Amino acid sequence: MAAVLIMGFNTTVVVMNDALSAIRSDEEFGASLAQACLMAHRGVRVDVPSKGHVNAAAVLESHHADRLVPVLVGGNTGYVIDDCSLHYRDSSSESLLKVLAERLGYRLVKKRA
Repeated sequence: MAAVLIMGFNTTVVVMNDALSAIRSDEEFGASLAQACLMAHRGVRVDVPSKGHVNAAAVLESHHADRLVPVLVGGNTGYVIDDCSLHYRDSSSESLLKVLAERLGYRLVKKRA
């Protein structure tokens, strides 16, 4: 299989800490993870196995490096907050929260001191 490079992209991966010992000794994990990252680029979430763990890692999504993509992580998985990506230069906590609220149909106002 020819190598396929997707330049300028970042991929969100959740690693299950319970599987770290299996991952550490798994010579095939890197290749499996790389293949899963390529699939995530096409919008597919992929579980990556390692030895006895069917989901040692979960590849959630892939996006261009110029974008910030909000992903909530927990419960051995993650959820992409759709249609809320921002340019990476808009990275103050306040601006991120405000834009996320607006795109989800809310208005964010600061509490009075």
